Amino acid sequence: MLYRETMYNPDDLLLLIERTSYIVEQVDMQTLLNSTIDTAMELTSARYGALGVVDRHGDISEFHHRGVSQSVADGIGDAPVGRGVLGDISHHGGVVRVEDITEHSGYTGMPSDHPHMSSFLGVPVKVRDKIFGNLYVTEKPGGFDEQDELAMKALAVAAGAGIDSIYMSQELRDTAIREDRDRIAREVHDSVIQNLFAVGLGLQTHAAGEDGDSNMRAAMEDAAVAIDTSIAELRRLIYDLHGDLPRRALLATEIEELVDRLGGAYEVPVIVSVSGTVPELDASLLDDVLQIVTEGVSNALRHSGARSIEVSLSADERSLLLTITDDGHGFDVANATSGLGLTNMRTRTTRAGGELGIESDHARGTSVEARIPVLGASLSTN
Repeated sequence: MLYRETMYNPDDLLLLIERTSYIVEQVDMQTLLNSTIDTAMELTSARYGALGVVDRHGDISEFHHRGVSQSVADGIGDAPVGRGVLGDISHHGGVVRVEDITEHSGYTGMPSDHPHMSSFLGVPVKVRDKIFGNLYVTEKPGGFDEQDELAMKALAVAAGAGIDSIYMSQELRDTAIREDRDRIAREVHDSVIQNLFAVGLGLQTHAAGEDGDSNMRAAMEDAAVAIDTSIAELRRLIYDLHGDLPRRALLATEIEELVDRLGGAYEVPVIVSVSGTVPELDASLLDDVLQIVTEGVSNALRHSGARSIEVSLSADERSLLLTITDDGHGFDVANATSGLGLTNMRTRTTRAGGELGIESDHARGTSVEARIPVLGASLSTN
C-alpha cells in the first residue's frame, strides 16, 4: 500500500495523487515522459532524473533526462545504452536502490565529464505487463529511503497507464482513419468508377458505329480515352487512400468484377478461368492488365458475333499469361482498324514490359494473348 501513517503525511500523499493524476491525463508522449521525470525528482528531492525507453532487446532506444544542462550532456557524449545498473532494471524488472551506485555489482563506470552521482533509485515502467523503460533518480542528500521507493513505484504505474492510454488513443485514431479511407475508396470504386466505365463503354460502342462522320467518331474515341485515363487515376487514388496498407489489389477478383460489368448488356456468356499462383500487382501494372481485358472482351462482345468468350488467367513466379478467346467470325489482323483497340492493347502490354500476340480466323474466332513479367510481385494463392 502507498499510504502508511508512519511514512506518508497527508500533504505528501495529496501531492503524489495530484502528480500521478496529471501524468495519466497527458495526451502527448514527450510531455508525459518529462512530467514523470520532473515529478520523480520533486517527490524524492533528487538532483537528477531520467527515463530510458527500451527496445525489444532491452537496450535503451530513447533517453530523456532532466537536471543536466544540454551543454553538459553534449560534453558527456553518447547516452546510456542500457548496460550495467540500468540493464538490471530493464532486463529483470526489479527495483534498484543504493546509497552509492559505484558499489552496485552492475556498475560499469561513467564518462569522464559525467556529473558526480552517488545515491541511486530506479524502477521499471511497464505497459501491459511489458517493460517500456526505466525511471531513475540520483543524488539525494542522505540517500533514498523506502518512502521514495514507494513514490517512484506509484509514478511508474501512473506513467505506464498514461503511455498505454496514448497508445490506445492512437490506435483508435488510426482505425478511424483506415475505416474512413476504406469507405471513401469503396464509394469511389463502386459508384464513380462504375459510372465512368459505363459512359466510356457507351462512347466506344457509338464511336464504332459512326461510319459517316469521322470527326464525331474521333471525338467520341478521344472522350473514351480521357475517361479511361480518369478511371486509372481514380484507381491510383483508391490505393493511396489505403495509406500504410499494401498498395495492391487482387487481380483475379478485379478481372471477374470487370467482366461482369462488360458483359452485363449482352447475352453472351463470358467465362473467367484462373490457374496457378496469381500475383497481386501494384496499381500501375494492375491498370494496364485491366485495360487489356477491357479492350479484348469489349471487341469480342461488340464485333465478333461470338456465342461464348473466355478470359484465361495463369501465372508462375516470373510471368502472368492473359488469354482472351472467342468463337466468333474473326477478323483480318493485318488490316484491322484502330477502332478495335488493338493499339491500346499493344501500348499497355509494351509499357508493362510484356508481349502481345493476336490470332484470328473466320472459322475459329479470335485469340488475344498477353504475357507480362511479374518478377518481384508478391504472390498469393487464389
